[in-house]
Amino acid sequence: MDEKCVKNVTLKSFKKIPIYVVEEHNDALQFIYSAIGGKKLPVEGNTLLHLDAHPDMLIDRRLRGEEARAGKKLLPLLQIENWIVPAAAAGHIGRVVWLRPPWAKQFADGTRLIKVGDHPTSGLLRVDSKEPYYLSDGLYSSQLINSKEFSLAVAELSTTNLKEDHLDNFTKNLNISQPYILDIDLDFFSTGNPFLSLYENIGLYDRLEPIFSFDLPDKDDEESVQKVVELRERQLQELENLFLHLEKHNCLRHYEGERSDLYEMVSNLVDLVLAEAHRLGDKPDWWAVFAAGCTRDQGGLPYHISTEEEIRIFVTRALKLFIKRLPPPVLITISRSTDDGYCPSHQVDLIQSLVLQTLKEVYDTDEPYLYYLNVNIPD
Repeated sequence: MDEKCVKNVTLKSFKKIPIYVVEEHNDALQFIYSAIGGKKLPVEGNTLLHLDAHPDMLIDRRLRGEEARAGKKLLPLLQIENWIVPAAAAGHIGRVVWLRPPWAKQFADGTRLIKVGDHPTSGLLRVDSKEPYYLSDGLYSSQLINSKEFSLAVAELSTTNLKEDHLDNFTKNLNISQPYILDIDLDFFSTGNPFLSLYENIGLYDRLEPIFSFDLPDKDDEESVQKVVELRERQLQELENLFLHLEKHNCLRHYEGERSDLYEMVSNLVDLVLAEAHRLGDKPDWWAVFAAGCTRDQGGLPYHISTEEEIRIFVTRALKLFIKRLPPPVLITISRSTDDGYCPSHQVDLIQSLVLQTLKEVYDTDEPYLYYLNVNIPD
């Protein structure tokens, strides 16, 4: 078995590059942690090359810093949108390169350094980034303890320019070096938005926008940003309280919270949703409505259903030509993201087969471990 040294630590090598295919993207982290535990990856500072229509760079607002640093005990606390930054908080990931398709624009292209650590009063995990992506979830704090710094680079991978000199420069500028993890979400190639179909006859997704929207600070000074964060935190907490009550009681009749303007807006929405649910003969999933609303703050989620031809070109040309210019990764993780509606269910198997075939043609890979077929199977 080959061995190599990274920062004076001897790493072991897999005989062939393993590929782990999961359904929910946060399940990929367990295989990264196992590779760290098996000394296939360094404990600190790993690079994650993340091809996805979504950054997955949020933090659960209630996650504590000590929980993020608790090793594998962290894993059950994660969701699909918030699994990367906690691993960075533990120091395991030092660099994230998010390659986005043309229709995903949650971050501007470029590189930024972000500190992640504990809020000194609450102990909750927060970042010092003033990006709208983080302000919209109330995740900003200028005061952090136990902090780690990581780099986030964002770039667009598309099929518009596949000339060799362009791809050579593109890959060179990303500066991907070993050891690193290649992480691919299949919704990168065709991207659904599951919330668009939620009570679509009453235009629910658009009706949620004024309820969940907020104003970004007009100045970049600390006082202005902190004021916006505090207002946003109160708004999100009030909305969470309202939808928690709805989930329990399916109405707001005995709601004991403040009867604010936000309450009135949600109350009006409830009447519309209940009428539509009655017409359809079902009971509203209020947490799904709340989750949909949480995606409306900065214009909504990316949405682009690719044609089969677009998918084939994206995978067999753009992806293949790109990864041929990279050094081999230590391991590869793939997320299907179809049960939650982000990768269209009628396309996911085609995309998966094309991606696996492409990886096999470029790298010396092991047979893929189809974790999504083996998890949660009763004994």
